[in-house]
Amino acid sequence: MSKENVNGTGRSDPAGQNNASVIIVAYNGFHYLEGCLRSVLDELGPGNEVIVVDNASTDGSADFVAERYRQARLVRNTDNRGFAAANNQGAALASGEVLVFLNQDTRVEAGWLQALVEALGVGDTVGLTTSQVLVMSQPARIQACGQDVHYTGLVFARGFGAAAGSLGGAGPVGAVAGCSFAVRREVWQELGGFDETLYMYYEETDLSWRALLRGYRCLYVPDSVVYHDYRPARPTPFRFYHSARNRRLMVLKNWRWRTLFLLAPGLLVAELVEWGLALGQGWGGLKAKLRAELWLVSHLGLIRTLHADAQSGRVVTDAEILGARALVMQPQEMAVGAMGKVCITICNALLGLNHRLARRVCQVAGW
Repeated sequence: MSKENVNGTGRSDPAGQNNASVIIVAYNGFHYLEGCLRSVLDELGPGNEVIVVDNASTDGSADFVAERYRQARLVRNTDNRGFAAANNQGAALASGEVLVFLNQDTRVEAGWLQALVEALGVGDTVGLTTSQVLVMSQPARIQACGQDVHYTGLVFARGFGAAAGSLGGAGPVGAVAGCSFAVRREVWQELGGFDETLYMYYEETDLSWRALLRGYRCLYVPDSVVYHDYRPARPTPFRFYHSARNRRLMVLKNWRWRTLFLLAPGLLVAELVEWGLALGQGWGGLKAKLRAELWLVSHLGLIRTLHADAQSGRVVTDAEILGARALVMQPQEMAVGAMGKVCITICNALLGLNHRLARRVCQVAGW
């Protein structure tokens, strides 16, 4: 697969075009949209556009955008189609050579868009770029500078809680942060956009993983700064169901079947951790986890199809992917206590051993 970045061959250079489409999914975010859209529109130049996809908000979000921000293209959904599908809607309408995805509960800093777009022209394999996301209420603190992706599918915000700017210059990351990232249009089309089966959660991690399989890199861009009204997610059965289901689905899609066999011990450890989290949420959490398992068992045909789609066109081995994956769990939002820390240390030792053995087998076998 050719990925030339030479004038007149392969594809155009997005850094040489002021042609980006910013896509924002709105859902009952009326109190955020003023600050978000105002800051984004200040960033736009000729040839740029903003598309707002309203997912059947009941708080007047769509009417507010229609009345106050006529520069934005508005899509009104009659039902909540989910985060993945709504973003796909916006991307299908976009005219830009670069697609930029931004959460509604953000404000962007001057230079945010330019930095994201210009970084896509750094090298011929840079397919996605992601911002330095700072906590809006504590702007000196990082929420995420991309994501660290564990080989079991667990995801951790890179740099969470560290001082703003402390992670150094631009560099590759395991996955983009869904709060603010850009992707080349041709890469988006090659990957087929977000997997709408995921509905919400893990959609950007899955997209990044599929991009990595095809030889594209995700690049962290510290000069692209966005402030996010981050608040630790309150555990609910709805969130836990989608998170647990989607993590497993992403892993089943993106590892080769034989690699999954090699990683089975580590995947079992991750499952035990997740069941422990479910237990901590009580009966609601346990039902959500069980419901996720039942969904996976009852959709084996769909999983096989999604797996085949993800594996088609791949140019990178699983040994290389394993080399780019995180080795340890990094709980960031929970107070685990002394006993929890001991359990995590033991789990990480087992996970690390499994990772090393599986990667070695993949390297020797050429997988």
